[in-house]
Amino acid sequence: MERTQNKKTLHDTFSTRNLVMMAALVAIQIILARFFSIQTDTLRISFESIPVILAGMWLGPLCGAVVAVVADVLGTIIQGYGAWFPPLVLGPLSVGILSGVSTKYIFRSSLAETRDTWKVVATVAVVGILNSFLFGLIGSTLYSIIMVGNTTPFNVLLWTNLLQRLATKPLTIIVNTVVVTVVNRAVYKPVVSHILSKA
Repeated sequence: MERTQNKKTLHDTFSTRNLVMMAALVAIQIILARFFSIQTDTLRISFESIPVILAGMWLGPLCGAVVAVVADVLGTIIQGYGAWFPPLVLGPLSVGILSGVSTKYIFRSSLAETRDTWKVVATVAVVGILNSFLFGLIGSTLYSIIMVGNTTPFNVLLWTNLLQRLATKPLTIIVNTVVVTVVNRAVYKPVVSHILSKA
């Protein structure tokens, strides 16, 4: 009985409509990350988290995680990097999972109503802070040392990276919060909710 229920849940999660939505969000993420971003050895300015946050909020933490990983792997291939570096996906993965967990299990809401605006803001802000200053910080620092060959000690490079992020990431988080709130309000009720109700 439990196995049948798990299969049904998995089937619903990866229904054709959900897969199409996930593919569209992956494509948007790749465009934002690979063609509309600025990157140095230790710093990345990008709004690539927006589609991953929406995937988590709309489809749940598992789909958010899948969108994050698939977009990261495909983006690496498209960009022509030599190898995919798993620690770099920690940031996007945390974004997809945490935005889905907060929406589905903490707030238990689609966050589409006007009264839910504060919940959207809280979700995006907390996820952005954790991504920028914890998971993404560690992943990008490890990338600089292991892949780029930076010989600076880890703790020194981590602090340098943190200071650089403090200069740009708050603005990124604010922009992400505004965009996700507007897109969620504009798209969820008229489009996404109807797609999900038929899934």
